[in-house]
Amino acid sequence: MIRPGKASLWIILASATTTVMAGSIIAPVLGLMEEGLGVDPASARLIITTHGIFIAVFSPVIGLLIDRIGVRKPFILGLILYGLAGSSGLYITDYWLLIGSRMLVGIGVAAVFTSNTVMVLKFFESSRRNKVMGWRASSNSVGGILWPLTGGFLGTFTWHLPFATYLVCFPVAFLAIIAIPDIQHDATRPASESGAGKESIISLLKRTPVIFTAYGLVFMANILLYGMIVFLPKLLEPFGIINPFYLGMFISVHAIVSTVAGLVYGKIKAKSSYKTIVLIAVALWTAGSITISQAFASWLLLLAIALLGFGSGTILPAVSVWVGELVPASFHGRMTSYITTFIFIGQFLSPVILSPIASALGINGLFMVLGATCAFLFILLLAFLRR
Repeated sequence: MIRPGKASLWIILASATTTVMAGSIIAPVLGLMEEGLGVDPASARLIITTHGIFIAVFSPVIGLLIDRIGVRKPFILGLILYGLAGSSGLYITDYWLLIGSRMLVGIGVAAVFTSNTVMVLKFFESSRRNKVMGWRASSNSVGGILWPLTGGFLGTFTWHLPFATYLVCFPVAFLAIIAIPDIQHDATRPASESGAGKESIISLLKRTPVIFTAYGLVFMANILLYGMIVFLPKLLEPFGIINPFYLGMFISVHAIVSTVAGLVYGKIKAKSSYKTIVLIAVALWTAGSITISQAFASWLLLLAIALLGFGSGTILPAVSVWVGELVPASFHGRMTSYITTFIFIGQFLSPVILSPIASALGINGLFMVLGATCAFLFILLLAFLRR
């Protein structure tokens, strides 16, 4: 096990904040981009969603690359690509060129996000690993609060200026070149793992089917998150809350509580098993979704969002370390890359899956369905994990 310095830890946490800024930076200026580029709203939304598809598709490729050549080079090159492609919006004025740059942004984020997870698994052990993974999840949530505010402020000058925020990737990459060790040739890797690479992904999944549970949980976490983001404004209208600032405050509660959950995750894991943690998280999702469906006051919606946030804030670090401990080190890149894939597939599919339900049953009915689904998931997990 390579012992990184404090600088490596800070680079891991700093880069974790950047992985959520891909879309959140430019979301506040979406309307201005429609006007500036001369496109319709549906086309403008592709600027925010295109990178997500490329993250989902390229994460397994990045994972395989990490297992073949180590984590350092994909991490640094991912940061550089992310910075170059993201900041190109400063001067691009053609819609399709901008879409092309967003594709490259997705590949860069896939490299940074997956490498970030693998570095925590490689650099830290035992309780320290769980604590750092919790901090990483908190950093991710902090980015979800910080970067939209930054993008909104810069967008008051011109819709191009928020793209300058992506330039932060370059100093992080420079520090990574100096401080991140090359763990491609980890001399401390157990000899028993020397032949692990000969095992196929399929045989590994057959041997440890609980990994599918982990992937399903991060998928569900993002279905719920984006369902809340998309439909919350309509839920708040009956309570007279329509000001964008107050809507943003309600949504930010999820990120704030997720941040707190990540900070205390290490202490939670010290007293609980992964199975207990995920069961509690799903129970919180159930309670939060049902509370949203029955809320008769805005404070109840606030409570429900907090429940969803705490559940999701513990799921990502738990699943990331759990998968890392279930598989040989030679599979860390590939198996954790699928976590990234399921995260962004969940984000992309959430409106696609939930909108027809909302149209048929109303938004309150939708969240009752989500609550019932989470309750059913809890029962299935309880039976499966006990076995």
